[in-house]
Amino acid sequence: MTTLIKVEQLISEENKSIITRNLSRILDLRILDIDIINKTISLVYNNPFVLDKAKKELGRVGFSFQNTPYL
Repeated sequence: MTTLIKVEQLISEENKSIITRNLSRILDLRILDIDIINKTISLVYNNPFVLDKAKKELGRVGFSFQNTPYL
C-alpha cells in the first residue's frame, strides 16, 4: 500500500533528516519521498500495522500529521 502523510512541521532539511532517520528504522516500510515544499511524506508498506508504527514514531519525535487519501 502507498500513502501520503501531511506533516505541517516539515519545514527544513533538518526536519527531513530527523524523519528519514527515525522512519528508516521501521522494517517493511519504505520512504518514497519527503517533500518539504508540500510538507508531505510518501510511504510504501504491506501491513497497516507498519503504518501505525510510523505514525507513532512521528508523534514520538514531535511531528503531528494527517493522512491524505491513498495514492
